[in-house]
Amino acid sequence: MARRRKLTTETIRRIIKEEKARLNETLEMGLSHPSEVSKRTKEVAADKLANTLEACINHYKACNLKEAKLRRQLKNIQETKRRLKKVMKKNLG
Repeated sequence: MARRRKLTTETIRRIIKEEKARLNETLEMGLSHPSEVSKRTKEVAADKLANTLEACINHYKACNLKEAKLRRQLKNIQETKRRLKKVMKKNLG
């Protein structure tokens, strides 16, 4: 026997949101019915997907290296500002 669930407002909202997303996808592709979406989609070979993933990982690592470099530069600038502030206070006081 199938298990029954109560239809709460959250469940109904979730179902409506999913259907709305499917319909929007259909309209964006210029199709008239959601069942036609599978006819228009292309399958991608796993090796192409792996290359794309590898490129993303490499870019992420490069961004991390650049971030570390910028943090070091920021630290040097802040130290210079502190020293200049001390000199200005000393000259004024």
